Amino acid sequence: MGSSTSINAKLRAAHFRQWLPISLIGLIAATLYLYQLAEEGFWIDELTSVTDIQTERGLPPNNLVRPLYYMLLSIWIQVSNHDAWLRGLSVLFAITSVFLVYQLGRRLAGEAEGLIAALILALSPLFINHAQEVRMYAMSTCLGLGGTVALTYALMREPGKRPSLASMAGWAGLRLLAIFTVPLNLTLLIPDILLVGWRFRNQRAVLFDFGKWLLLIVVLWSPGVLSVVEVASPSSSYAQQGHVAGRRTPQLIDIIRTLKFFTVWPFSVQSNAIAAWFYKLFAGLLAGLLGAALIKNKYHNSSKLFWVAAWAFIPLGLIFAFSYISMSLWVTRYLLFASPYIFILLAAGLMRVWRQWRIVAIAIAVAYIIAVGGGLVRYYTVQDRPNYKAVVQVINTNEQPGDIIIWSMYYDKALAHYYHGSAPAHQHILPKTLETSDLEQLVSDLPPIGSRFWFATQVSSQSSQLLETFLAENFDILTHESFAQKLDNDGSMEVFLLSPRSTDIETK
Repeated sequence: MGSSTSINAKLRAAHFRQWLPISLIGLIAATLYLYQLAEEGFWIDELTSVTDIQTERGLPPNNLVRPLYYMLLSIWIQVSNHDAWLRGLSVLFAITSVFLVYQLGRRLAGEAEGLIAALILALSPLFINHAQEVRMYAMSTCLGLGGTVALTYALMREPGKRPSLASMAGWAGLRLLAIFTVPLNLTLLIPDILLVGWRFRNQRAVLFDFGKWLLLIVVLWSPGVLSVVEVASPSSSYAQQGHVAGRRTPQLIDIIRTLKFFTVWPFSVQSNAIAAWFYKLFAGLLAGLLGAALIKNKYHNSSKLFWVAAWAFIPLGLIFAFSYISMSLWVTRYLLFASPYIFILLAAGLMRVWRQWRIVAIAIAVAYIIAVGGGLVRYYTVQDRPNYKAVVQVINTNEQPGDIIIWSMYYDKALAHYYHGSAPAHQHILPKTLETSDLEQLVSDLPPIGSRFWFATQVSSQSSQLLETFLAENFDILTHESFAQKLDNDGSMEVFLLSPRSTDIETK
């Protein structure tokens, strides 16, 4: 009896020790994902998500390209439309992703590798950014990882035994959900097919079973096929949009840069020259770790790491090729679903260096801590998203009965989301780079003004002084707030409380 109790106690202690490290990493991830969750307001894409469910534009049958996230969000928003709550949906999928990448890493590379990969994902400023937004990319990554974990249970079945129904059904179901979240998850099916085909090449019955599940994915996804093909066409309305048509075709060096974006520094600009060189060298170091992960040595068999490499590089290669053939899709948020597999390879490479050259491994770890620390400080201290929230908050706080709002920005959805008053709003678009004639036309187009009105606009740094001078010459400026825009690397959002001059009122 005493011996049995002792054994049970030891098993519980061993179980606790096994789960303690990943639980701590999960706690770190949750803390980072929730920290300052509502500090920055929604940017354009997040506002689009909210608008698309309110207008049902994002829901089937209006949207068959990537409807799943919008369907969940339409349920989630019934509780609250507060920024933190709406972003919380992505937080849940992001935290789940940390545990899934650990599970995948430990199965295919080792316990230490799984923990390191989970930590890299938890600390990634890029992943934190998408965990803190009302978009589908954290959910896409989570479902993609879930499908891959399910497939590993089939791939790692003992030779001669057929994979379980649960593993195949889990793989098919999660792959389908991931595709309905972001269609680029289709690219994961290519390494899936190659790995299953090779692993079970001598078991026709297994290949036949796999083929049936693959056919089921195709059949269930068929309602969205035409929509995806239409969007992917170079002549589609999506491809002709300015932000899409203006994308640069990726170069080979962009693959190395993507390693930096995934892990430590997702920002396009590094103003400090020394820091810029440090991050460039660090990106090269990451590429070296990937090579170390895939080189066979006496310490570890690399076969399962090549599975991970297939899930990482085949999708990235297909997207890279498509970006040359059609429109460029080489955008970090579109590539995010492949990042966990890169992290597992980086973790495996670091552990191989650790086993052979511990001092070098420690130096790499220190460099990573410095690099990711810089990225995290940059993420949490710099306003990157357009500050619509702050602009509208100025109006919410200071408005009075009789005010009207002139919203001179392209995106009026921000006003609809953040404004809680009753003042009538009129939209009059001004270019970011202003001419005096633009402002004169604005004045002539103004609706009847009572005692005062709010004017919100977004201008380039070159136009800021012209704008303020013109308004001071034509109106009394009662309030003026300016919010710099780091995202555009130029210009600012301006909000004025203006009052017509007394002579102007008499004339009208």
